[in-house]
Amino acid sequence: MVPIYTPKSESEALVITSLMQAYGVVFFMRGGAFSSMYPGPVSNSLNEQTLMVDEDQAELARELIKSFLSA
Repeated sequence: MVPIYTPKSESEALVITSLMQAYGVVFFMRGGAFSSMYPGPVSNSLNEQTLMVDEDQAELARELIKSFLSA
């Protein structure tokens, strides 16, 4: 799996997770479970999350995120 994107907030992470599920992208959100223990603004220490996807689906994931961020 390869890192694709680091969401800036919990709500952004939830939307991105939903996008990946809707399009059948195999993924996991690294740090997702731990970030729920320390909610609030995302920092680089305790609650940072990173979207990880299968390498063969990385381009699709990037396009989906790009579309979401530009909307």
